[in-house]
Amino acid sequence: MKRAAVFLAKSGENCRFFALFGARHAYIHSMAKECLQGIKNAAGVSATLVGTVVGAGFISGAELVRFFPSEGFLPYVYVAAGLFALFFYLLFRVGRAFGGYEGALSALFGKFAPLFRAVLLAASLVMCGSMLAGITAAVREGFGISEAFPFAALAALVLLHFLSYRGVKGIFAVNLALVPVILAFIGAYAFRAPYGGMPYGESDAFSSLCAVVLYVAMNAFLAAPVVCDAGAKGGGGAGCFISAALIGFCIAAVLANITAEGAGALSAEMPFLYVVGKNAALGNLFSAVCLCGILTTLFSSYYPLHNCVNGKKRAPLWRALLCLGAFALSVLGLKQIVRYAYPLVGAAGAVFLAVCAVRSRRSFFDEYFFRKRDDGVHPRREHAKDKGGGHH
Repeated sequence: MKRAAVFLAKSGENCRFFALFGARHAYIHSMAKECLQGIKNAAGVSATLVGTVVGAGFISGAELVRFFPSEGFLPYVYVAAGLFALFFYLLFRVGRAFGGYEGALSALFGKFAPLFRAVLLAASLVMCGSMLAGITAAVREGFGISEAFPFAALAALVLLHFLSYRGVKGIFAVNLALVPVILAFIGAYAFRAPYGGMPYGESDAFSSLCAVVLYVAMNAFLAAPVVCDAGAKGGGGAGCFISAALIGFCIAAVLANITAEGAGALSAEMPFLYVVGKNAALGNLFSAVCLCGILTTLFSSYYPLHNCVNGKKRAPLWRALLCLGAFALSVLGLKQIVRYAYPLVGAAGAVFLAVCAVRSRRSFFDEYFFRKRDDGVHPRREHAKDKGGGHH
């Protein structure tokens, strides 16, 4: 009996040991799984945000030359990177708080929500037209193919139409595949030119700063549906800051090469291609990378247009009409769209972000204040009940 008792005691200890070991192993496995999921979410968000900004106008240098000064541009790049981080994280938090882009519009803009929705849809349509114009320009200037009809842009539209049905996951997948290619190419040119800029005309500091703010506001405004919906899905907030740093790095690298080349590059329709295209092989490679950047931005810009007709009758027909509208806008050409439409989109984006910042701060403050007040009221009520119960 004594031996049996000892055996049972040891068996119980072994069972407890294995139970504890199994629980610890399950906890470590769960934590590792959560960590990997967090890294995956952050990578997806950062790649998508970089892909949203680094489109035809960015990688070609056309919009950077338009919004950044050609001399002493580096401080403005720091400002732009900081603003990108701030605006992206603001939109991410707003999306998480209100359940996505549509919920944020309704909660923050109230009766003006349809107006801002219409403005964003119009801006997204303009951006899609700009990306399609960029495809035509990249094919023409990079590969030397002059088309009477822009078949490359039309093929991109067909691809866009079918892949957009995958939603945010589809956008994440496209950006995770293409953004590393873009970053690698720009990174290869990052240290080939000085970062001080060139003395190409005088620039006013205040007007240059306003132009940079408009540029960042434009891109954040266009990215708002994707960022807010990503915030509603959960983790990945660190991607807002990672993407801002990568975008700032790319801006500095592209501008350094363009300004070092001189006035010829600054006046070209695709300034960075002017720098790279002196070598025919590199010019072809640049055009391929440029097409990658165009596709990433095109998918993100088309996302709100695709979703705006969800649940409507003849939704495929409406989506086809939107694609045709973007295709018609692309006829204007990349340089004209960047010159005239982008500043207007930037002004609308600045108003949108200002309202988001003010109204969301008030909502977060009210939520925090009332939660703290309730946390203080409930214990006092319980204490009063207990005290009152003691007299009976």
